[in-house]
Amino acid sequence: MFLSRIELRADAAARPEFWRQVATPEGAHQALWRLFSRAPEQTRDFLFRQDVGGSRGPGRVSFFVLSKSPPRDDGAGLWHLEDPKPFAPRLCAGDRLRFSLRASPTVKRGTGADGTPGKRCDVVMDARKQHGAGEPFDVVLALQREGERWLARQAAKAGFDLARGPTEVVGEDGLVEEVERAALRVDGYRQHRLHRKGEAPIRFSTVDFEGVLVVRDPALFLAKVALGFGPQKAFGCGLMLLQRA
Repeated sequence: MFLSRIELRADAAARPEFWRQVATPEGAHQALWRLFSRAPEQTRDFLFRQDVGGSRGPGRVSFFVLSKSPPRDDGAGLWHLEDPKPFAPRLCAGDRLRFSLRASPTVKRGTGADGTPGKRCDVVMDARKQHGAGEPFDVVLALQREGERWLARQAAKAGFDLARGPTEVVGEDGLVEEVERAALRVDGYRQHRLHRKGEAPIRFSTVDFEGVLVVRDPALFLAKVALGFGPQKAFGCGLMLLQRA
């Protein structure tokens, strides 16, 4: 596997139609595909995450990409390709890693006519549906609670645990108390609607997670990182970025 950072060159802004394309998750995937495609019958074998601004400066668009093969220039002169780095971390059980993940957390509700699992629901909207009618609904609280539950379910199947530590919270009596909870930040909730000609639009949401994890099963964990977390991987979801804690 290879981890690459790919950036649009500063003069790419001279082509407005290209900027319109990469401004959407679907367009970004199509543009990146040309850098990784090797054969007409090839299926997607990479995960990506779009980063706007950040350390590159306001308005600069770049992508982190985890792929089976390194990218190659498509000859259009629009991309700056940093040298890809082999992704082969040596991990042991108990290692602590900082992580950043953009994902589309969902939960399945109900069953189909044939007994198969039902439709995927955005975890925040699902929490709103389960909420009592007429009672105030706190989106921020629901996002933190349901996002953490979703990621904990992912962790149970992917060979890691969310690191926990003391956190100060305000108790029901108004006094500050110390509790132990996951060292996790959940924010950046966004809803997306992608239009498709002649077809129903694709709807999904994205959430940003940042925190610390503890590796439990290194082989299982790395295999899951290579596959990605959650649905909508074709639209920039599922890539977990890692660094030593």
